[in-house]
Amino acid sequence: MGRTHALSGAVLGLAVCSAVPPPPVLVPVVVVVCALAAFAPDLDHPSSVAARSLPPVTWLLCRAIRWLSRVTTGVSHRGLSHSPVFAAAVGLLAWWGTGFLLSGETAVWTGVAAGAGCWVGAIGDELTSNGNRFAFWPLEGIRWPRALRFRTGGTGEHVVVGLLAVTGVALLTGTWAF
Repeated sequence: MGRTHALSGAVLGLAVCSAVPPPPVLVPVVVVVCALAAFAPDLDHPSSVAARSLPPVTWLLCRAIRWLSRVTTGVSHRGLSHSPVFAAAVGLLAWWGTGFLLSGETAVWTGVAAGAGCWVGAIGDELTSNGNRFAFWPLEGIRWPRALRFRTGGTGEHVVVGLLAVTGVALLTGTWAF
């Protein structure tokens, strides 16, 4: 689901920029941060792209997140890191971290993009056949209908990628005006 996570994050970044335009120079920042943050929920799985991206830092982060998830939700994968609570924490961390380097709007937009991208990655996992019961946690009972879920790497995911690509092109070219 790597390309699907990245594409969904990028499309969300474009949608956010269309709905609430940042300064033009920050549009690429929002889109890229959203796309990269969509991988963050999978920091809880040792063989994920996110967990293998910056060893040993991400390896240690993976272990810590798995432990914290197991303690708080009872599961180590698709638990805490696949929740809006985690997405908000990622957004706040990005905002705070960016604020040390760059002041003003850049830090705020980076935080918003990181939090939104992280949550869209968790929601994307809810669309798979395994699902993600924590996509709306701590709210209970909000789930994607099982009949509409798809197998990772299967036809359903290819359809989602196609729809995301068309949506991204439409947003990028201004075909859909908000």
